[in-house]
Amino acid sequence: MPRLLERFIGRKDDIPRTAALGRVFNVTRQTWRLSDDPAKVRPAREPLTTGKTASEAADFARDVAGAFPRHGFHRRSGSWWAVEGEWFHRFTVHTTPKRKAAILLIATGLAGLAAVAVARRRGGARRRS
Repeated sequence: MPRLLERFIGRKDDIPRTAALGRVFNVTRQTWRLSDDPAKVRPAREPLTTGKTASEAADFARDVAGAFPRHGFHRRSGSWWAVEGEWFHRFTVHTTPKRKAAILLIATGLAGLAAVAVARRRGGARRRS
């Protein structure tokens, strides 16, 4: 390999060991009331999507924020934001360790099954009366 190219490929500090590659990026919405103090009040968190590439997750966060009339991008935090009435939303792109991602998927699946079971049970009670 020519020495000229080695300086690009041989760098050890290019990608930190914790850098995530592949489809491991997620988008989470954090929501506060505009009257809340974010230093004191924890946001409501909602995972919006998982298992995306960094580019797909960033595009998704931008598109979701863009659906609101007032929205923008905060360069220092790397997050998209939107305002809806009295609510402030922040859309963050982040990684999740594989173990946490698996737990999240299992929990989401179980919650879905529970919701279906409750819906069927309520539907059966209505038919009987």
